[in-house]
Amino acid sequence: MATVDVILALAKVFIMILPGFILTKLDLLKQSHTEGISNIITNVTYPFLVISAMQMEFSWEILNNCKYVVLIFIGVVLVAMLISKILTSIIKLPVSQSGIMAFMMVFGNTGFLGLPVLNGLFGKEAVFYGALADSSFDLLMFTIGVTLIRQAAAGEGKLGVLETMKGLINPCFIGVLIGLALYVCRIALPDIIGGPVETIGAVTSPLAMMVVGSHLARVGFKDMFLCRPAYLVCLLKLLVAPAIALIGVKLIIGSGTLFGTVIVMEAAMPCAMLSVILSERYKADVEFATKGVMLTTILCLITIPVVAVTLQHI
Repeated sequence: MATVDVILALAKVFIMILPGFILTKLDLLKQSHTEGISNIITNVTYPFLVISAMQMEFSWEILNNCKYVVLIFIGVVLVAMLISKILTSIIKLPVSQSGIMAFMMVFGNTGFLGLPVLNGLFGKEAVFYGALADSSFDLLMFTIGVTLIRQAAAGEGKLGVLETMKGLINPCFIGVLIGLALYVCRIALPDIIGGPVETIGAVTSPLAMMVVGSHLARVGFKDMFLCRPAYLVCLLKLLVAPAIALIGVKLIIGSGTLFGTVIVMEAAMPCAMLSVILSERYKADVEFATKGVMLTTILCLITIPVVAVTLQHI
């Protein structure tokens, strides 16, 4: 049953990739077009999606659980960055790819793919906690994550303090702050505002899939499967990252909780589609990001059921 649910969730992902792939092969979707779409996603639709997702009924329990999610994911980020630093020095991965690899190892497709998988495996309560985890991911993605991508784009492995701070003040992170403020202050957007915000945010996934499909058409399946660093990304994202999350859950939350299970499952999701969007937005190595995203999305068909079964026996 678990495998069927994962296959159905992945099928939706690949179907939404097809328009971008086909339009690019027909030369109707060009590089300049995908750059424009990426800008629309990062500056408009994704911030709206985050704000809409955080329009939930206030709960002290959720707010209390949020600190555990953030704490565990910060730990995953720090350990992932350390592991990536060690591995990239060993295999001599270019600086232009090392930051992207660290990003892809940590940040997964927790929303579009993660939530349907959680619903199929564990039910609605798991989806509730999954949405909380996804919001926490957004908070870290548009602070530490954006910095990693921008470092890769800079090609120097580091940015100045001023440049780093400027990178943190981006529309996506501002959207997270607005969403959190509305949630904590228990402010529900009126329908005349909340409706358009939800509708605009809802186009994020289709647009992101179109961009990924477009880049996949330019890269090609053969190049994707022959990219050795991409397999390292798969190992880190699909197996090492959930293992780190599991250790964090055991130490901080304990075993036997649905909330802890959700955290580990979300950490086991394939690389976030935004790896490609942000790489294009900040002129980083889009081709490497595309290979990592697509290869982890394919191989997670095997690893996600393994992680789910493992969690039931430990």
